Amino acid sequence: MARPVSVKRRQELALAAFEAIRVRGVQGVTMSELAETLGMKRPTLYWYFRDVGHVFETVLEHLLERQRVFLTERLRGVTHPIDLLYTYAQSIWAFFEQEGPYLLALVSFWGQSEAGEPTRVLEVTNRNFLPLVAFAVRQLEDGVRRGTVAPCDPKAVVDLVAAVIDGSLVHRVTRGIPFGPVGELLWTAVLAPLKRGDGPTSDSKAVTT
Repeated sequence: MARPVSVKRRQELALAAFEAIRVRGVQGVTMSELAETLGMKRPTLYWYFRDVGHVFETVLEHLLERQRVFLTERLRGVTHPIDLLYTYAQSIWAFFEQEGPYLLALVSFWGQSEAGEPTRVLEVTNRNFLPLVAFAVRQLEDGVRRGTVAPCDPKAVVDLVAAVIDGSLVHRVTRGIPFGPVGELLWTAVLAPLKRGDGPTSDSKAVTT
């Protein structure tokens, strides 16, 4: 019976390989080059990774886990469904400001090296993102029932917030726009009007960098 692959060791190798790739550039990277960079034989590298795409996915999972921890800390204690959505948006922007260069290098690695099919990347991201969407929708639905959220289409509200977050990240990279004004408008035009009851009130302080 074959011994199981160490998940911890796989992650260590993936991060080491990614750091080496960041230094040398991602164009045309191969498993042979990665094995040489890591000081191991190619069959050994294949023991841990199916292909270059698998390396990418492992690093992506590591980054998403760091994001999960970051979000958990910032969302702790926030109870009103509307405040949860707004704090989530602020936290994503703050995480991007902290980890943006690493994230952009990861995207470049995937795109230029043809590291994996889009469906494989979507599978990894959706595994982390879709439960958050479902949770936010349930919270809004519960808020509507309890009267702390104005009548609305909870799924459409969550989808709109997600679209604003995604679009602002793209334009942060391509045009350098700050997140602050986007966050203020998201709060004043979309989220604040939906808030009812005596729940915690957002301080409306968006990321301004």
